[in-house]
Amino acid sequence: MTEPQLPPSTEPAYPDSRDAAPWNSPCEASLVTTPPTFAATLPPLELDGLKTAKIDPSGVDWKRVQPRYAKARLITGLIWALILVALAALPLIFTQILHWWNWAPWVCWGILGIVAALEIWYLAIIQRQVRALGYSERQDHLLTCSGIMFHEVRAIPYGRIQYVDVKSGPIESKLNLASVEVKTASSASATIPGLEKADAQRLRETLTELSGAKMVGL
Repeated sequence: MTEPQLPPSTEPAYPDSRDAAPWNSPCEASLVTTPPTFAATLPPLELDGLKTAKIDPSGVDWKRVQPRYAKARLITGLIWALILVALAALPLIFTQILHWWNWAPWVCWGILGIVAALEIWYLAIIQRQVRALGYSERQDHLLTCSGIMFHEVRAIPYGRIQYVDVKSGPIESKLNLASVEVKTASSASATIPGLEKADAQRLRETLTELSGAKMVGL
């Protein structure tokens, strides 16, 4: 004797959880965050993985500061040069003109000559110093480079950045330039000067977003 066959059910079948829609409720959708995206021009380096530290790693497309930043440095350097040369000339004035001091003439002229030579040398290398400044936004780090004789490349992990500030002095402001200052949790800091004000604001916002995303992921 065969058992009676049950009629097919007309109730809707419940879909398997694996086939369900990606969002089951607005609350679940609100909990999902979009991971940060990186430009295609920023491939990871060996340095990005904190494996080894290289001086001037290859394959880095440095973003250089504005050439007119040299003008701001030159104006500031000339102001300080005049002040220092004037101070260095005081022994010569007090000895040879006012006769208040009794210093040897070669000492007075020597002080003035050394200070003047150092200031001329400093003003002469400003252009090269500015051309050596640069930065690169990597996948995990902000890289900065500076220096001619003492070349320095610094890697700042995004997750250690505490805050980013934009500053512009009176001379830089006249030239529409600004500097980006980065502070880290280890009290270390890095400054990227000579940027367009708009570029400085963009870099500040980018570093702030990346630092927040990296700190959440740690």
